[in-house]
Amino acid sequence: MWRRVEREKTRVRGRERAFEESSEDEDGETDARRARFGSKERSVEGQVLRGELGAMRDVKAFSTGDRTSWIAVVVSFVNFTSFHAVREGYMACKSVLADQLQYPTVLLGNIDFSFCFAYAVGLFFSGLIGRRLGVVRVIAFSYAGTALLSIALGVVNGYIFSPQTSQEAWEVALVTHLPLWMASGLVQSLAYPNFIALLSANIEPCFRSTVLSIWAVASPVGDIVGLQIARAVLRAGDENWPMVMFASAGFVFLNLIAFLLFVAPNSRGIVDEEDAEKALFIQSNEDTAPEPSFKEVITKVWKLPGVVDYAGSLMALKGVVTSLLFWIPFYVDERFGSHSNSIISTQLFDLSLIIGIGVSALLNRLLDRWIPLFMVSLILGIIPLTCIPYENNLEGTVACIFATGFFVGPAAALFASVMSAELASKTKEHRGHGGIVGVISGFVDSSGAVGSGVGQILVGVVASAYGWRAVFMMLTGFVILGTFCLVRMLRMEIGNVQ
Repeated sequence: MWRRVEREKTRVRGRERAFEESSEDEDGETDARRARFGSKERSVEGQVLRGELGAMRDVKAFSTGDRTSWIAVVVSFVNFTSFHAVREGYMACKSVLADQLQYPTVLLGNIDFSFCFAYAVGLFFSGLIGRRLGVVRVIAFSYAGTALLSIALGVVNGYIFSPQTSQEAWEVALVTHLPLWMASGLVQSLAYPNFIALLSANIEPCFRSTVLSIWAVASPVGDIVGLQIARAVLRAGDENWPMVMFASAGFVFLNLIAFLLFVAPNSRGIVDEEDAEKALFIQSNEDTAPEPSFKEVITKVWKLPGVVDYAGSLMALKGVVTSLLFWIPFYVDERFGSHSNSIISTQLFDLSLIIGIGVSALLNRLLDRWIPLFMVSLILGIIPLTCIPYENNLEGTVACIFATGFFVGPAAALFASVMSAELASKTKEHRGHGGIVGVISGFVDSSGAVGSGVGQILVGVVASAYGWRAVFMMLTGFVILGTFCLVRMLRMEIGNVQ
């Protein structure tokens, strides 16, 4: 195997010499630019293993000698779990809000919609803000704001206001609960796209896709942490639900400290050789390559092949995954009368997301085919999702929920991270301007947040008017729509292979 690598390196060096000899009669500046932006085959030394499976592609093994900042990867993984711990801790308290504060189901759905709407607006601009202000600064602000708003929500709606009727619940929630939770969604949205931009700059391109796939597991891990916090607090009594928000805020503050100590000093980032050369060229020709404006970036990003497709698919799929995450505790508690089992059911759903993402990353590592994997997985996920409302026992319901997360979850989790990074790596006109990964991730994920918000308000309305069977029929339709949005990308991938 190593002899083949040496032969390949010798062949590439021969090409380079031939190229240099044939370029002697060219203008000096053109010659220099060709030398800078030459064939990517010069990086063959970094591709040392040729896989014997799947697409027979070059794969670089993980090692301690590469340039990837593993401190940034590992610590940021723990960091990002804190955001989901806050959200899922609150979601575990929804049945408590319904019982103790007289919150009707429709009101809970409207609050969730407002959170997702604010989250979507923030995501759309968060990548652009990170480009201008710096990703580290924006992420740190997101941490601090999330923790403070969580404390404010617990204090205001846990101790100051206590509505006794549904009408009072609407009045109090619209004035206090909804604005605070919307502000929290807006602040939380600043973190994710900028984390993806930071990590993309700290991971070597040859296995960026795999590492980002594994890193995406931080979301369901954070959900499990938040649920464990809620379970421990609520065991002492439902009236202690504000302590869930306080404990989650403390977890966020601890991660802010860890981020500033371990991730921020290691966030200078790395780029591959070609990108570095292009960045140098752009910096030396600032007059001919000015920094694009917000409007120019937005226009160009939305025209990139794949951005609209992934955004549309994620909008539908997030409506499914977020609805399950937000409403499983409420649904199981209402259906089987067990708040403890409702939390366990949500934890198993998060576990299914973790396993599904891991399996998808492994299969793609072997096959190098994301889109077919996603489409097959989504089609299989339709079956258990349809069966959930027809199960009459808790075990069967949990099994269907677990299978749905395993098959539907990976696509919803990876579009705004892995696929956004891959789209950015193919966007040559934006290289050298920096932060384009965060911009694409923000745009795609904002569409997913819109789908999440619409899903929440629809779940509340449909469940109240037509029952839970109609809700799961609606979610099944969302999965079908999300699969259909990937058809064009599948055709493009098949065309590239041929």
